[in-house]
Amino acid sequence: MVFESLIREDNAERHPLVVFLIGMLYASLGVIFDVWLFQGRIANLAVFITVIAAVPLMYKIIDFEELKTSRSKGEKSLLKEHEKAIKAFVALFIGMCIAFSFWNLVLSDVASASVFAAQHREVDLVREVISGRIVQPDVLPILFSHNLRVLIFSFLFSFFFGAGAIFVLTWNASILAVAIGVYVKQSMAMVSGLAGGALLGSFVGNFAYGFFGYMSHGIFEIVSYFLAGLAGGIISVAVIKHDLFDKDYMKIVKDASWLVMLAILFLIVGALIEVFLSPVIF
Repeated sequence: MVFESLIREDNAERHPLVVFLIGMLYASLGVIFDVWLFQGRIANLAVFITVIAAVPLMYKIIDFEELKTSRSKGEKSLLKEHEKAIKAFVALFIGMCIAFSFWNLVLSDVASASVFAAQHREVDLVREVISGRIVQPDVLPILFSHNLRVLIFSFLFSFFFGAGAIFVLTWNASILAVAIGVYVKQSMAMVSGLAGGALLGSFVGNFAYGFFGYMSHGIFEIVSYFLAGLAGGIISVAVIKHDLFDKDYMKIVKDASWLVMLAILFLIVGALIEVFLSPVIF
């Protein structure tokens, strides 16, 4: 396949910027196919096309990480051992998010509402839970339980389908992109009288503010989902490659269990920031 040949797994881990650009390419192709061939008539088609394009790369990285885990002597911490893979996954996610945001903003309101209909509904639901710009401690268990379900899905999807977590993460990238797009459009509507450089500066400023506002807590959630997806993926690969009672398999299961616990820790930090810090700063 062409997508499998774009970059090798070891190069992907060494060059996250290239993976970022590949993520932008995959998401853009998904939206272009959806808009120009199907006019948004098929729900979430852009997400599915992006997932299909990204699966080979994610599976190769997971397979590579499983091999490293089985050969590891235990000198490195888990985060250090899988640091490059996590960076590559995050770069892929951010690339998809930026591309989805771009298309959400440049498409007409009708086309955007058609391609990203489900994402707009999800953003509206989240807004109903979190309203205003004040700290709401009672929202914490609701957000954490929702994010924990996403984490569990990331683990299970990767365990049963190898790189299945990429669907969960692409879906979240599209939701984040729509949330940023909604914020930017609302902000730009208030400065409609600007023109030229002032208009461009306002647009860039609003986009950056929206992006970093959501990513202040979102980065912890995304890393959490990737850790869970990586854990499920390497166990899935290990099941195929090793005997269930092989010592390498048991070592991989142990390391994957630690990855899941780290993922939950990141999820807790992200939820705390989203409830208590982000509303105050952003």
